[in-house]
Amino acid sequence: MPQEIKRERKTTQSMMRSKSVHWNEAPLSPCPIPDISDDELVSITVRDLNRTLKMRGLTREEIVRMKQRRRTLKNRGYAASCRIKRIEQKDELETEKSQEWRDMEAMHDETGRLQEEVDSLRNKYEALRKFAISKKIPLPPELDVL
Repeated sequence: MPQEIKRERKTTQSMMRSKSVHWNEAPLSPCPIPDISDDELVSITVRDLNRTLKMRGLTREEIVRMKQRRRTLKNRGYAASCRIKRIEQKDELETEKSQEWRDMEAMHDETGRLQEEVDSLRNKYEALRKFAISKKIPLPPELDVL
């Protein structure tokens, strides 16, 4: 199991334990405003949110909590998109790695085939050279180099 996944699990488990210890504390995000869903809260502009919160006559503390809720929801969205992107990137890299391995194996096979061909040609040359010597056929000097 990769180290990153182990670390994420440990972090998640420790966060769950720490949350269970503080069960009597108020949640970080308040109950949503009845007419504003979480989706709207995330997608609404800051200017429109400020206007909406002000028009509803909420207290300063409630406004701050709603803005914190919005920030929390946005952060969750960013974290989710980062996780998705990381998984997609990992999949792409694994696919690329597999292709590289296949290419490398194909090159290795080709190298072996070419080496066998070179050995075969060398053996044929050597047989022809021995035949020429035995029959006293003169060979050009450049063929003696091999």
